[in-house]
Amino acid sequence: MPVQERLLAGIDLGGTNIRVALSPLARPRERRVWQSIETPPGMSPEAFLERVSAEISAGLATLAAPPEALCGIGCVAPGITDGEKGVIQYATNLGWRDVPLAAMLAERFGLPAVVENDVNAAALAEYTCGTGQQAHSLVYLTVSTGVAVGIVVEGRLWRGAHHAAGEIGYFLPEPRHIGQDWGENGCLEMTAGGIGLARAWARHRGGNGVAAEAVEVFNRARDGHPEAVALVRRAANYLAQAVVAIGALIDPEIVVLGGSIAQNEPALVARIREVVSMTLPHPMPVLHSNLGGDAPMLGALILAARHVATPVSDAAGTDA
Repeated sequence: MPVQERLLAGIDLGGTNIRVALSPLARPRERRVWQSIETPPGMSPEAFLERVSAEISAGLATLAAPPEALCGIGCVAPGITDGEKGVIQYATNLGWRDVPLAAMLAERFGLPAVVENDVNAAALAEYTCGTGQQAHSLVYLTVSTGVAVGIVVEGRLWRGAHHAAGEIGYFLPEPRHIGQDWGENGCLEMTAGGIGLARAWARHRGGNGVAAEAVEVFNRARDGHPEAVALVRRAANYLAQAVVAIGALIDPEIVVLGGSIAQNEPALVARIREVVSMTLPHPMPVLHSNLGGDAPMLGALILAARHVATPVSDAAGTDA
């Protein structure tokens, strides 16, 4: 490795796995090291720092790079995150509240660190170098364990007044849902996300109700199982209604679909496109992500590169 090459660390902190990548500062898309470890149940922020520090040290050793080659860190995480202050306000999957993770990373490594919501970071990556790179505005919709969107309007990542823009898991698709207790996930997430589908299937057919069991729901629906067909049809219709609402409110140039369910269930995507086409006066294209599961990590690295160059973010949003 050239002596002058400076490296970024990207961290994708998920409820299931923690992924760590090292990339050159000048070329964030060019990952030199990629490592993934399982997220331990009940992991504390302090335990997370220990694990990530070990993985970054191992990555530097693999590259035969000295610790001083590292010049910045970008971390993305699920949940409501204040990207300007680097605070994870509320992450259901991790059980974390008000964790000043950017400050903790900066103190641990002695380097500039930035923390952002994972879906916002994926939206930024899609806008910068993915499916939406020719668009002036986009919405990135992920449908996986949960459901959420990231919004880029006129080249800026929009977080909202309380850093909760895009938390469409709380969307209410029908009047009968008003006043019901949907727990911490919200109505749309519990009726159209992987965790909601799996729990609904477990109520009908047994099982643990873990998100991975959503795959069985889609498989059985393809086989014509009536209960599975009804669950998948409801999820598709509810997601389509949410995308129509997004289109009517924001009028983005493009909607980009990511997440394991949206990427692998063509019938669901076809229904979203059908409803959008028949409903909106100016239907926007609904396209698959071409970055796939790498989008959040790439967003983390892009944010880290920008933070190293300009460590103070503005209050309105992040320039995309």
